[in-house]
Amino acid sequence: MATINALDFTVKIDDFRRVKVVEKTYSGKLLPNQVLLEIDQFSFTSNNITYGVVGKQMNYWKFFPTQSSYGIIPVWGLANVVISNHPDVQVGQRFYGYYPMSSHLLVTVNNVGSKGFVDNTKHRQALPSIYNFYVNTEQDPTFTPETEKLISIFRPLFVTSFLIDAHLAEQNFYKTSQILITSASSKTAQALACLLAFRKKKNALNWNLLGLTSKRNMEFVGQLEWYDQVMSYDSIAQLNSNEKFVVIDFSGNHNTQFQLQRFLNKNLVYNCLVGLVDWQNLEGENPLPEKGEFFFAPTHAEKRREEWGVSGFQQKIGIAWLQFMEVVQSTISIKEHIGVQELEKLYSDMLNGKIDPKYGNIVSLNRMNKRL
Repeated sequence: MATINALDFTVKIDDFRRVKVVEKTYSGKLLPNQVLLEIDQFSFTSNNITYGVVGKQMNYWKFFPTQSSYGIIPVWGLANVVISNHPDVQVGQRFYGYYPMSSHLLVTVNNVGSKGFVDNTKHRQALPSIYNFYVNTEQDPTFTPETEKLISIFRPLFVTSFLIDAHLAEQNFYKTSQILITSASSKTAQALACLLAFRKKKNALNWNLLGLTSKRNMEFVGQLEWYDQVMSYDSIAQLNSNEKFVVIDFSGNHNTQFQLQRFLNKNLVYNCLVGLVDWQNLEGENPLPEKGEFFFAPTHAEKRREEWGVSGFQQKIGIAWLQFMEVVQSTISIKEHIGVQELEKLYSDMLNGKIDPKYGNIVSLNRMNKRL
């Protein structure tokens, strides 16, 4: 069988602005239980930049190793089986999951079931299991041609938002009167705001949901109608520091954190650190009074699985996801990027904060001759 040409989009680990496209080949003859997937499409959001920023601390660089001093940022997307040496995985099957920014991925299949399989490649065995499962889209009715792109963009982020929402509810929202979300236009923040708005309406809760965003994104965030109030970053001093606040920080901006901690002081009852959207401003001159609590979604997911059982966990997420899908489709437009050059442009724009939040970005490195 002929070899298959492939490529990886890699970034310099200590300088994200330096990228390199690595060409390689796969043999048509695979080892037992190996499967070669052709990555059809993947989403790219600010969450993927966070994967890179914390890649070393959180072992994200270990999922898809490449040349020394370079890394492959993980993404979420869909791929088709092009070669299979596993009896229960067939050529043509389609799987959703955690992929490299690449044209192909070679996996070692284990624990095959009707819903999917686990990649048991040696270097992935010690990494969080939530990232190693690949969903068979034929067995999941939520995957349709109309929903696939939205699923790639929002589902992994939605799970994080769902877990934050569940945590806040479990803690009775820390008895706060104000919940403030930074980087309010980001996709994960959108999902969390939607979930909190649903919960607030259903249970007649009396806290106020605030979205903090840049001035250029205020109109978009306001149009979402999930936030009770939208403010720009230069309006922090206008917050009512006499009320208790929960802050969910997707920005990671050091100066924003400093202002919030100093201004709210003891009334900042829970400071939840989630994302690093503003990756260029993670440090500042003023030391932070407190660091806050980092929210690591896989740990919270394991906790919920133990409490609710695997089926209970999946059912709760599924119900919330369908509610979210009903409303989010009207808030976003899909923007498609084909080939390496368009990916490089998207990646650069994301690094520099030049992304319009009304778009959801989908990338394909394999569809050079036709549009998605």
